Amino acid sequence: MDKLINKYYNGYEGEPEIQFIKGSNKGDRTILSIWDGFFDDIMSQFKPTASGWQGLAYYYNLVIGWEEDIWEIPNINSALIEFQSINTNHFKFPESTEALSEICDLLKSAIEENQKVWIDKD
Repeated sequence: MDKLINKYYNGYEGEPEIQFIKGSNKGDRTILSIWDGFFDDIMSQFKPTASGWQGLAYYYNLVIGWEEDIWEIPNINSALIEFQSINTNHFKFPESTEALSEICDLLKSAIEENQKVWIDKD
């Protein structure tokens, strides 16, 4: 049975949504739904390195990956480290900090449970 966490999408129905999906394709998944505005706020904190965009910011800024279809995060450990490195003091929305924490918790549990994680833009 799927577990839906939509606290960060409630009130934004009809607007773009990002889903982090942890689990299997057998319906035993955790789905974290986030309003695109919170996700954009989080992703805007990444800056390119001297050699360009790195990690998830690469896919996000080049608009590849989850923009067209559900997309599996290739390295969950690396993604978690990236998200944990974000300075939350520059967020536009206070809820972005909570959404980021929820993303990190989902990624941590996926690592502990040896699960996959996908991102989907709805």
